Amino acid sequence: MENYENIKVNFDSFIQSLKSNADDIEFRKKSFNHFLTNGFPKAKDEEWKYSPLTKDLNKFLSVEFGKSTEQNFPEELKENYDHYPIIFIDGNLQLENVQENGLKIVKNEKFLKSVKKEGTNPVLNFTNAFADEGYLIEVEPNTIISKPIVVYNFYSKNFSSNFVSAKNFILINESSEITIFEKNIYNSDQEYLITSNTEVFLAKNSKLKKYNVNEENKHSTIFNFTKANLDEGSELEHFTFSKNINSCRDETIVNLNGKNSFASVSGIQSLLDNNNHEIKLIINHNEEFTESSQFIKSALHDSSTAAFQGKIFVDSQAQKTDGYQLSRALLLSDKARFFSKPELEIYADDVKCSHGSSSGSIDNESIFYLRSRGIDETDAKEMMIKGFLAEVIDKLKDDRFKKIFFSKLGHDSENV
Repeated sequence: MENYENIKVNFDSFIQSLKSNADDIEFRKKSFNHFLTNGFPKAKDEEWKYSPLTKDLNKFLSVEFGKSTEQNFPEELKENYDHYPIIFIDGNLQLENVQENGLKIVKNEKFLKSVKKEGTNPVLNFTNAFADEGYLIEVEPNTIISKPIVVYNFYSKNFSSNFVSAKNFILINESSEITIFEKNIYNSDQEYLITSNTEVFLAKNSKLKKYNVNEENKHSTIFNFTKANLDEGSELEHFTFSKNINSCRDETIVNLNGKNSFASVSGIQSLLDNNNHEIKLIINHNEEFTESSQFIKSALHDSSTAAFQGKIFVDSQAQKTDGYQLSRALLLSDKARFFSKPELEIYADDVKCSHGSSSGSIDNESIFYLRSRGIDETDAKEMMIKGFLAEVIDKLKDDRFKKIFFSKLGHDSENV
């Protein structure tokens, strides 16, 4: 059993300094005690026993929990289009005044707004115990927010701590729409443990487009947990762009609780060196006439590793369910590895569900064709890789962000 004494000392100090209500403090203590009982997950605890997260977490048995003194976010790092910014500097939340009716962006003071009890996920309990920052985004009924929200997670050179944790809450009320774009920006080579817990609630006929970017993270270990509950007629589009990241696990649970609700969860991974990225995704069809799509593509160079664990669950009353799942990977090195674990668990008899997974190298005949057109081999391979990944981006519904992600990929969208 690992020695968590350092983490315990940090937690005791953190709780004493926290200004919160008694219920919140009690919940954090229960979550932390659950974490201490089980510790960080071991290989035997994981559904995929080769998960690098189990190894990476042990680097943070000595957490250095503290506040940063950095106050400035470089203006040149802001997106060059009109948007509402939410800025975290070394984990500290900074907000600007929102001047749009029907939209509220504040610090998430109501930490227990939806959480009623601690769960069984030890990393999530660790996150819930320590998280003292986070945003709350709420859109009032019958409101369409035309400007996107951009969440900047900025890590400065002046931040000496090695741990950041956030608890976020998104509530989109009936017949409302919004787009949220979240990105990590690293200005430091320090090894961080970065964890987050984001809860999403979509009321009847509401729509949320949530786009995440994590790139050029060469040292940190990241754990992102997202749970979304969808009511009747609501729609969720959740996309993640990952490029050259050290180690990351994205866990997502989507509950389709209302008729005609729809969820699309997709992502691309372009990994180099010893990068690791895990995607763990569960979509629960809990009501009839619900639809979901899971679409993941990976391009794996050098000794990088990607893992996809995707599950479609269909409740016995969820007739007329339509569930789709596909994961594909390009192995661009003999040392690159891709692990896939697609699952279907179906208790209804009138459904349409499918899943598929494949991995392989670049098609040599296609390379030969491009070279016969005067394109050298290196450029031909690059074109094939970008075209392979671009298919996921091309399915996004927001044209503005489609162009942004094509640009990040270095792909000409006209050729998709």
